[in-house]
Amino acid sequence: MTQDNISVLLIEDEEVWARTMQISLTEMGFEIAAIATNVAEALPALNALNYDIVLLDIHLNGANSGIEIGKMLHTNFHKPFIFVTSSLSTHSLQEAVTANPSAYLIKPINPASLFVTIHSAIHNFTQQKTVTEQSDDSYESFFIKQGNKYKKIDWKDVICLVSEKNYTRVLTARDQGEYLIRSSLQKALQFIIPAPLRGRFVQVNRAEVIQLSFVEELTGDVLKAGSKTFNITEAYHKEVKKSLNIIS
Repeated sequence: MTQDNISVLLIEDEEVWARTMQISLTEMGFEIAAIATNVAEALPALNALNYDIVLLDIHLNGANSGIEIGKMLHTNFHKPFIFVTSSLSTHSLQEAVTANPSAYLIKPINPASLFVTIHSAIHNFTQQKTVTEQSDDSYESFFIKQGNKYKKIDWKDVICLVSEKNYTRVLTARDQGEYLIRSSLQKALQFIIPAPLRGRFVQVNRAEVIQLSFVEELTGDVLKAGSKTFNITEAYHKEVKKSLNIIS
């Protein structure tokens, strides 16, 4: 099944941060709608471009104009947005909350936090939830864009991740679904699976990663999980046995 990329509009006045976020977002499979560096560039972009979510610097050009743009996004454009800032004092937080953001990110931004927070923001937006503090990195689901809808995928339902060139195919148990993430398998392991959940998964060969809770049996070099079979190559056999608590 082919999925659309989630499109991100960046509104950030510091070139280094804009470039860093652009690289991270691209590597994780997001589409960059545009990068605006000031209010004059941001306002036309909000009106003219097609985007799913906005990463918005609170202190745009040294002022709190990002908060005013956030209020516009909430009231006029009805889009989720994430406030990005170097610091968030109690006063700034109280003012930022009035714009109804869907999440916050504090610089410097960890790429794994970036992925998780975007999906957390989409979740908060669909639930009409306003956050009052930085998003929790242990968030246990992500979203796949399908047309103008977002399908929620719980990590606990993911049987395996399979490498397909520059993509990763995700197989799920709940609906026997198959979904594509526009990211390599190694990037998915490094950034996309939330850090607290990575211990649930084990790589069995260069192209496949299995969630341990779905493992049903191991026969020689063949592992059965979620009614599917996977070949374990020599380089990964020791780690698989360790993950399964096999002592021999």
